[in-house]
Amino acid sequence: MTHDAGKRAAAAETGIPQLSRRSFLRITGASAAALPLLHFRLDAHADGESERARPERLAHWQDLYRERWSWDRVVKGSHGWVNCRSACNWDLFVKDGVVVREEQVANYQASEPGVPDFNPRGCQKGGCYTDVMYGPTRLTVPLKREGERGSGRWQRISWDQALREIATKLVDISVAHGADSIVQDLGPHFDLGATTVARNRFFGMLGASLPDDWAEIGDLNIGATLTLGIPHVGGSSDEWFLSDFLVVWMMNPSVTQIPDAHFLYEAKYDGAELTVIDPIYSATAVHADSWLPIAPGTDAALGLTTARHIWESGRIDTAYVREQTDLPLLVRLDTGRFLRESDLRKDGADDLFYLWDQIASAIAPAPGSPGNTRRPKLTLEELLPAIQGRFELTLGDGSEVTVAPVGALLRERLEPWTFERAAAVTGLDVKLIEQFAEGFAAAERPMVLSSWGSNRYLNSDLINRTKLLCLALKGAIGKRGAGYQATSWIGIDGYNEVAADAGEGAWGRLRGTVKIFSDPFALGLLIDRIAGRKSQAQLEHQLMRHLANADDSCITNSASQNYDFQGIREDLAREEDHLYPRPLEDYVEEAKAKGWMPTHPDGPAIRAWVTGGSNVLRRSNLPDRMLENVWPNLKLVVDVNQKQTFTGIHADYLLPAAGYYEKPGIKYPVAYAPYLQYCDAAVRPLGESKDEWEIYSLLAQAVEKIARERDVAPVRSCGGKEIDLQTISQRFSFGGKYGPEDAEKINALVIEKSPSAKGMTIEGLKKTGIAKFANVGGVAIQENIFNSDWRGKGVLESLTDMTKHRWSWPTLTGRQQFYIDHPWFLEADEAFPNHKPSPTAGGDHPFQFISCHSRWSIHSVWRDTPSLLRLQRGEPVVYLNPGEAESLGIRDGDWALISNDYGEIRMRAKYSSMVRPHVAYYFHAWEPHQFPEHRSYKFLIPGLMKPLHFAGGEGQLGWTFGHFEPGTHVQDTRVAIRPVDDTA
Repeated sequence: MTHDAGKRAAAAETGIPQLSRRSFLRITGASAAALPLLHFRLDAHADGESERARPERLAHWQDLYRERWSWDRVVKGSHGWVNCRSACNWDLFVKDGVVVREEQVANYQASEPGVPDFNPRGCQKGGCYTDVMYGPTRLTVPLKREGERGSGRWQRISWDQALREIATKLVDISVAHGADSIVQDLGPHFDLGATTVARNRFFGMLGASLPDDWAEIGDLNIGATLTLGIPHVGGSSDEWFLSDFLVVWMMNPSVTQIPDAHFLYEAKYDGAELTVIDPIYSATAVHADSWLPIAPGTDAALGLTTARHIWESGRIDTAYVREQTDLPLLVRLDTGRFLRESDLRKDGADDLFYLWDQIASAIAPAPGSPGNTRRPKLTLEELLPAIQGRFELTLGDGSEVTVAPVGALLRERLEPWTFERAAAVTGLDVKLIEQFAEGFAAAERPMVLSSWGSNRYLNSDLINRTKLLCLALKGAIGKRGAGYQATSWIGIDGYNEVAADAGEGAWGRLRGTVKIFSDPFALGLLIDRIAGRKSQAQLEHQLMRHLANADDSCITNSASQNYDFQGIREDLAREEDHLYPRPLEDYVEEAKAKGWMPTHPDGPAIRAWVTGGSNVLRRSNLPDRMLENVWPNLKLVVDVNQKQTFTGIHADYLLPAAGYYEKPGIKYPVAYAPYLQYCDAAVRPLGESKDEWEIYSLLAQAVEKIARERDVAPVRSCGGKEIDLQTISQRFSFGGKYGPEDAEKINALVIEKSPSAKGMTIEGLKKTGIAKFANVGGVAIQENIFNSDWRGKGVLESLTDMTKHRWSWPTLTGRQQFYIDHPWFLEADEAFPNHKPSPTAGGDHPFQFISCHSRWSIHSVWRDTPSLLRLQRGEPVVYLNPGEAESLGIRDGDWALISNDYGEIRMRAKYSSMVRPHVAYYFHAWEPHQFPEHRSYKFLIPGLMKPLHFAGGEGQLGWTFGHFEPGTHVQDTRVAIRPVDDTA
């Protein structure tokens, strides 16, 4: 037997592919990027491909070079199941069953003449994903914990054993504690194809709790929700090119939106002014016309001053403000509440608001108010609303009251915000502030880019409300080439339909229809739509919010779950109770008592935690509290993942998931590039890994089998809902229609059921990788574009349903709302946009601990990738102002001891003149085990929760997945820094 024949025989016996010497030379010659895969033993024909004719010997170095630039096939793919907003088309070059290189595909078209195209799309992370795919932390076989959690001792087991044991524990926990005691930690990594369909179908049918972590990780724009009724705002990135005054405000596109940043610089080349507002001299600020190095957390002061200048200089768009905003709405000066019809007559509506008509010199129902059935649109017609003045009224009970428009009260609030006051708060030069405010006021099309990183201060909602105020005064929101860009999404409606399908065929769909028609609120929405009182987008948005809050829904939010179970109540009380009129716990308990903020599970503890790509112990603030108070109560921890993580280290089972190039999927469609990105499988899953559709199909079969063997009765879940585990596999598989190997068929089903993907097919997408969306799809959790006119042609604008067609905004008043009259906001002095100082979380220490997204990783996926570590310091570092660091006795590259009231950690210090004094700056996503003693910066961050975000009961205020909920805020953290004394 030859050596190679022996290798093949060994592979057949062990089931583990082997690598021959000749194959080794071919692969290593293919690309330097292939080097990290050498710890795997791969069969040269793993995908069953026929071997190309190659020379038996490599006679010259030129042969090795030629082999490097040869491949068997090219597959269109991308990085589907990762929290990257830049869907980018890649050619994946496959040789001998191995992806040996990836290359950008420049097949995007310009949206319209005169506007740059989207080419090229990609970044250095996508260009080296094969390093992750074949890297040393890749999971390829199922593993079971042998020692204590976190001990690092693992036993390799079979898939059958893993699925049987996990299924048994899921059934046991469901019977003993209720199915809602199981948590599916979806996390920020997901796609809209078979991978996430599988997870949400399985856990939805299991009755598990699903916490929303949009706000918990700091990505949810509550300020936009309070003002516009929706947090996910914006159109395509080529619209940036159309602006004449671009403000990058708490965003860093050169790092976090690499494929789109060129539109900023092309706009600047075309004559637009580019301003960056950031405490750090960021990679985007380098290219700006002006940089405002604002003190951290003081941005609202700058926004209020700018708004004052716009108004005082006469550049306010009065017609827009009267029609689109709440500035004309009347407020009672005795209570601070909006004037409602219920104030004027006994049986009046609470959702009909009033303005003062200057023509009639009398009050009039505000067009667009939810309760104004006669005039549901915002069109003013013969009305001329006042936005200044005070007026006397007689209420329904005969009492006299003074009312004033919101605009009059707002003007009074803005009056103190002079340039000099803003300079004193922000640390900016008066002339720099004046220059910015004048530029904003004079602009025809001002645009603010303010994405997920803008939401991480306790008072970020106030900051973002001031940005929106400046734009609204200019009539910019919903205007072409202007407005607010905070990242929106195009709807792939088929995903929601397939993921939520009960798997009961026509009978199940009929039962769902009957349920909606028997719901008075839902029926009322349908009647309003038929009568022309609501648009299709309004119907979908309001119905989505209503159904998400159903009593039997197991959807909750991560921050509330942490508050209940993580053991952080005393920490947050110490940090926050002096900041608000009442203790945080009072707000939380009131919200629970009134049903404003659901928290699951209902029992005393979480009993099972199943995650995948979420890495909760890395992302959570004070993860030691999680390990101390949540983990001991867990009877099961499972991580379904492509690689090892800090959370996986503390799991019971590790199930190897297929990597991005090893499974078919549909990238979630952020509107920056309005193309559907299909991710084809270039190679089969590495080792024994499986795609999630197969994993959860097999797990559903295992759960059903055990439940039937034991004749398990229906188990309890949220709201008393009963879950039949004996039929879960039948329901999951759509009555047996789709088996474990049908991931691609599930993707095809999603596309088939999505109007935005009209005309697309899997076969066509495999050839091109991308296809332009036909429309923006439906309105759902993050799909908030509200442009019913766009049909795949032209730059994609947002919010035109309201500004062009005059449909009302999804707020309490039906308008852009700058006054929140909820009692909690009134008592906290946050009814209007306001400036409040950043609190000193973690103690009164000299440095503000500021984080930012990294150029070199998306969350922790690439954080340990050698090729990217070489582009930075290769380990976690804290960036310090050189002069300040020298005064502390810390040299560049020294270990620094960083501490506050929660403990201490060590990080290397890096000198950087881009950092302001009194700021310690770091890039996020490092794994705790990359720090000494496995303690990362997260061990110092309490993660403040804003009490007002537990509010509910009125309009846009009320919990909705991905819209409004409490979160955790990290940028207010304070620390002390000193050199490490190695001699101690």
